Amino acid sequence: MKKTILLIFLTFFGYSFLTAQQTISETEKLASLGKIYGFLKYYHPEVAKGKFDWDKELIKNLPEILNATDKKSLSQVYITWIESLGNIENCKKCESEKTYFDNNFDLSWTQDSTLFSKELSSRLKFIENNRNQEENFYATNEAVGKIKITNEPTYKDFDYPIEEYRLLGLFKYWNIIEYFYPYKYLTDQNWDSVLKEMIPKIRNASNKSEYQSTVKELIAKLDDTHAWISFSEEKPKYLPVKISHIENKAVISGFYNDSLAILNNLKLGDIIIKINDVDVKTEMEKKQKFVAGSNTNIKIKYTYNKIFSGIDTTVYLSIQRDGQIEQIKVNRYDFNDFKYWDNPNSIKSKSINDSIGYINMASVKFKDVSDIFKSFENKKSIIIDLRNYPAFIYKYFTRFINSERRDFSKIYCPNINYPSRFSFKDNLKTSRSKKAFKGKIILLVNEESLSRSEFTAMAFQTADNVITVGNQTAGADGDVTVFEYIGGYRTAISGNGILYPNGTVAQRKGVKIDIKIKPTINGLRNGRDEVLEKAIEIADK
Repeated sequence: MKKTILLIFLTFFGYSFLTAQQTISETEKLASLGKIYGFLKYYHPEVAKGKFDWDKELIKNLPEILNATDKKSLSQVYITWIESLGNIENCKKCESEKTYFDNNFDLSWTQDSTLFSKELSSRLKFIENNRNQEENFYATNEAVGKIKITNEPTYKDFDYPIEEYRLLGLFKYWNIIEYFYPYKYLTDQNWDSVLKEMIPKIRNASNKSEYQSTVKELIAKLDDTHAWISFSEEKPKYLPVKISHIENKAVISGFYNDSLAILNNLKLGDIIIKINDVDVKTEMEKKQKFVAGSNTNIKIKYTYNKIFSGIDTTVYLSIQRDGQIEQIKVNRYDFNDFKYWDNPNSIKSKSINDSIGYINMASVKFKDVSDIFKSFENKKSIIIDLRNYPAFIYKYFTRFINSERRDFSKIYCPNINYPSRFSFKDNLKTSRSKKAFKGKIILLVNEESLSRSEFTAMAFQTADNVITVGNQTAGADGDVTVFEYIGGYRTAISGNGILYPNGTVAQRKGVKIDIKIKPTINGLRNGRDEVLEKAIEIADK
């Protein structure tokens, strides 16, 4: 009797366990739909030609996917869908033995036996092996290699779309990143798990504000300083000062316009504690997950930008200065009012002393370079300040600091014919001259060294006698790709992968730094540029 009861128990337990194993949650079903939608879009030769209204295909199949009860029924929906798309011919060109950058490549999900039947997995593998080799209707490479998203439908009045289209927007964006974002492998969170996390959040977003916040959170998960999304054409107003994260505080570290800063009683080294009676630290904790940034420091700085900018012209700040807390009323301005990028009074170059020259790359143009180096030909050291956004003159500039042509950057670009794989371009090289400067070159970098500045720093770091001084840069290199999120919202990512020639990563980490030094609150209050001071000390040795 006992044996019979035990047998019944084991049989029931085994059946229950098997049933539980076969149960697929709605999030898992939707995640599989998002992946197959993107895979077929970029891989299936007939879909990639633009023969179908691919968004409507997803919306049409969505109810059947949600109604599937197990692996068998789910797989059959996908098999029927694939069969409706037409035959695929064997692809001889697909048998390439090219060398790819494969850190982002992973189609193992197509062989997931917990979700898909053997027949479906086999069909997906066949599509991979016989993938589209012609132009893709939905994506192409620009001249510099980065992706250009094409022929996507325009969705108007989609401030807060219905659930099906909220999911569609998530799937479209997720797959662009999945197949064409060069730094997917560097994100803190696995991109596959991002999809599963965001599906219920997108579904449950109950209004426009919550929906847009969820999309911002999605973009922030790229961990890319180049990444952003804009939901409004309205331009925010800004304080006339730069705010950095120094000694774990929000500190005024520089000026966008020093005259306006003085007018508003804002000083270097001021610690901002509150804005309109809202605690800055508390606001930081609330907003940081919605702000994209390649590393912690730049992410915090960009979150400060969000906190301190806005549509109101006037705000009240509680600041700590000279050991006292003060509340001051300050104005915010249109950024163009600062004349920050085109300041006629900014210094291009100067002599610090008889043996040291200084170059401010923010203001130097192509026509200035030769004259500057001619004026510095008797100097022993030249300090080049890249704590700014320079003109695109790195190639010409390097002939004055390099006696030989040298590789400085390895680039990899999205491969349209094998999505999620990336192809290497020829290494970029510097210029050279036998008359190149023979003294010491000292580069200055910090959090304001972003994108082109970091790229320029990598080129200058090949100089004959060079040392880099400062603190972590923004960690976002490569051309920016801009495209639309569903609803006409503009968004952006880093478009090409940039490495040092030996394969060292600059994205997220920032450029290589030989001597690390950060500004201090006391230093700022005393009007000191501690990074520049360190460079002068090195130059004088």
